[in-house]
Amino acid sequence: MSKKKLDVEIGVEAAVIGVVSSLKDYKLAWKINQVFKIELIMDEDLVISMANNSRIVVSNYCYQTDFMQINLIKNKGMDKAKATYLVPELPQIDYFMLITGEEFFGSVKETVSRLKEVEGISFVQLIDINKLKSKDNFIF
Repeated sequence: MSKKKLDVEIGVEAAVIGVVSSLKDYKLAWKINQVFKIELIMDEDLVISMANNSRIVVSNYCYQTDFMQINLIKNKGMDKAKATYLVPELPQIDYFMLITGEEFFGSVKETVSRLKEVEGISFVQLIDINKLKSKDNFIF
């Protein structure tokens, strides 16, 4: 009997913003809360299974309403022995701000420009998630 393989591509419908900052995750979340008048709070660490059968644990801050969710996720894993990244093709990015739902707070471009003004953030970029090899890592 022959075996058949079903390949299903799961789409991720979200705005992903890459943030470069030397701030600790809790300090960055606090500054973002001040700018956007939201309450990013520390959530359970995300444990993500990677394609090469390894796992990565990253910190996660979350803000949620009925119509939208914002996650501030650290790119670098918590494993001190070796450097592992949520998105290995973007190791220079320290954090990802993932915005899902119907009601983005303002436009995404406006969000990027407001993040650029936050003290302690040195670079902000809107990332096209469909061009990432590891886009499946954002499904959790």
